[in-house]
Amino acid sequence: MALVRWNPWSDLFTLHDQIDQMLQSTAPEREGSNGSEHFSLPVDIRQSDDAFTIEASVPGFDPEQVEVTFENGVLSVKGTYTEERETGRDGYVRRERRLGSVYRQIALPAQVRADEIRASFHNGVLTITIPRAEKAQPKRIPVSTGTPAQTNLLEGQASESGSSS
Repeated sequence: MALVRWNPWSDLFTLHDQIDQMLQSTAPEREGSNGSEHFSLPVDIRQSDDAFTIEASVPGFDPEQVEVTFENGVLSVKGTYTEERETGRDGYVRRERRLGSVYRQIALPAQVRADEIRASFHNGVLTITIPRAEKAQPKRIPVSTGTPAQTNLLEGQASESGSSS
């Protein structure tokens, strides 16, 4: 029987994905009365010992239209776009405008170095790299012999003998 190491963070991400899917199926994409559309932003999240890497497809967006923020352990990605087009037919010009936005918040399950978060945009894919904070290293505590009172007494004698010479 093979042993598989359990990773509690993968369970957390799986639960998060299942809840997202459930909420998206009960609340379909909607079009507002002003011609605007609102979409949830699908993401891929990878984790390594050094960093989290988040990739989000944002086709049709320019880098200036995408905003990435990090606050209180939550990464937020927001994008808004406007599209204008004109069509001319029989001397009549019709202008159509389309507004849309995507939004996603991702709670990160570990401490990160917020000042080193980097985002890049290439071919409609936003890639965010979030370096993890270094894990606390174990500190070796010296062990002395005797009771605490004797240890303090010995230390006091050592400092007195060192100051009298």
